[in-house]
Amino acid sequence: MNTAEFDRMFAIEETHWWYKGRRALVRAALDRYASRERPLKLLDLACATGMSFRFLADYGEIRGIDISAETIRLCAQRGIDRIVQGDALRLPFRDGSFDVVLALDAFEHFEDDSQAMREVLRVLRPGGTLVATVPAFMALWSPHDEAYHHHRRYRRAQLKGRLEAAGFITERMSYSSMTLFLPVLALRRLRALSPKPTEEATSDFSVPMPGPLEWLAGVITRAEVALEKRVDLPFGVSLYGVLRKPG
Repeated sequence: MNTAEFDRMFAIEETHWWYKGRRALVRAALDRYASRERPLKLLDLACATGMSFRFLADYGEIRGIDISAETIRLCAQRGIDRIVQGDALRLPFRDGSFDVVLALDAFEHFEDDSQAMREVLRVLRPGGTLVATVPAFMALWSPHDEAYHHHRRYRRAQLKGRLEAAGFITERMSYSSMTLFLPVLALRRLRALSPKPTEEATSDFSVPMPGPLEWLAGVITRAEVALEKRVDLPFGVSLYGVLRKPG
């Protein structure tokens, strides 16, 4: 991911409707599936700008890992120093070190996502919880994915199959952002038809959104998060899973 995208994420993720919706799903997953013992030991895989250290601090002790030096810089701006610069395919932690691993839009960044999944399984304690989110459906592939250096977008069966092959037990898997699927598809098809820019690709977050539309997207996302706590959604822009290490 280029520096401009990291800076853009850092500027918006605290208040942007999409990030707020994802945080609500993560907290709901931890409340329902993670160990009731507190404090928990959590690892944020590919932790980017370290926002999890703010919105999950009440669950326990959080460590972060990311391969980018830009991550270290941005986390330092938030006063976060519990970050390791390292490779998710060779995690520098002992077996069974964590109660929870967060892989929030992480696995799509790894060419060998199965190896990353096996490493996550290794560092989880027996019975530990993985909360994962990934982008869904290759039909939505766009400059957004290129800007974020994605290798793929997933379908539910594909993600579930790879995680279970790595050794996980699936507790929950659902699409999210269902209502926004068609608008996002339309936006990305329009971007694909536009002349290819000579400069580096940019994410959807670089496209200005009128205030009323942003407000509406926030309302829709909050309603869907409330629904998704109870039922699985059949399609969506993203995919959300909760898995467990046997034991």
